[in-house]
Amino acid sequence: MRKSVPIWLQLVLLALLLIAGAALWQVRAPVGEAIAQFMGSPVEKTGGKARKRGSRAVPVIVARVGQVRNDELITAVGTARARRSVMLHAKTDGVIVAFPQRAGARVKAGQTIFELDSKRAKLAVQIAEKRLEEARRLLERSELLKRNRVNSSANVTDAKVVAERAELELSQAKEVLQDLNIVAPFDGVLGLPKAEAGDRVTAATPIASFDMRAELFVEFEVPERFSARLSPGDKIEAVTPSHERTKFAGKVQYIDSRIDPVSRTMTVRAIIPNKDDVLRPGMSFVVELLLPGKTFASVPELSLQWRKGESYVWTVENGAARKVLVTTVKRLNAVVLVDGDVAPGDQVIVEGVQRLRPGRKVRFQPADAAKPKPAEDISAKPKASKEG
Repeated sequence: MRKSVPIWLQLVLLALLLIAGAALWQVRAPVGEAIAQFMGSPVEKTGGKARKRGSRAVPVIVARVGQVRNDELITAVGTARARRSVMLHAKTDGVIVAFPQRAGARVKAGQTIFELDSKRAKLAVQIAEKRLEEARRLLERSELLKRNRVNSSANVTDAKVVAERAELELSQAKEVLQDLNIVAPFDGVLGLPKAEAGDRVTAATPIASFDMRAELFVEFEVPERFSARLSPGDKIEAVTPSHERTKFAGKVQYIDSRIDPVSRTMTVRAIIPNKDDVLRPGMSFVVELLLPGKTFASVPELSLQWRKGESYVWTVENGAARKVLVTTVKRLNAVVLVDGDVAPGDQVIVEGVQRLRPGRKVRFQPADAAKPKPAEDISAKPKASKEG
């Protein structure tokens, strides 16, 4: 069994410890100065006595506060379509007798794309012309007899009705004949035909696509939270897989009037010029839309401190440290956008913050001599918000 230590011995040991602690407390300042001299830290004296530790300037490294605009980059995926695009159909049933245009041909508005067999329609026009000619002769004879008081006014009226009906029949026959000649509705490019000369087609048969692709529309979805920041005319950049190294510039043409209640997004239509005709309807595009934001002060990441749920930075004011509470807005490349009582050009402390307190004197080298990377020289390209 262990022997218990006598109480009187415990009291003696406790007294010795108290005496040793008091002695060390009395010599703490000289020991600290000796350690500081050994480590190479300068010790300033006034009247032969060392200054108190709290009155010495703390060496720190500083950087200047920059200024960065809080832009938002939206990235979305959309599909292109031609500014005007139609599928050509025959207006009536018939056999294609001519297809003068080839796939990929640029066709002007009004030029013939294909023709249907028009023999019967031409005959119908000739018959209608003869009927009209006969009706007009009958009308002239009736008017002559009326002037000679041989015929009545009723006969003249009947002859006028016949003549007018003959004119309508001729117009109808001409319309039928014209419908057999399919022309380009606007300037565009003809797609691959789905029928050839000699094929019998109906009004429901698709013949060929026809696109006006001097400009392309690209529609994409944007989150609801950006709805108030978008407006027609905003610039966009788009990239397609077939031209990965080329960015095509465009602008927002139209913003949908409604928010989708399911996806909480709205549709935006951008227009992209295609003067060189290198783009095609149906291509997929990655669209980048840069939304300008407010301007905030930017500080190096190392200068931002946290304690008890608060974020703050140390600034230098009249050679002393000043604690400034800030709100973090966004992190970028090695810098942080903050909102608070800091302004561009202010000096923030990047290193040496461990021994700082409000009002503590600091000493520092100019930013160029210390060579910290200035916050305003750092690329501040915003991160993309991918939607898709």
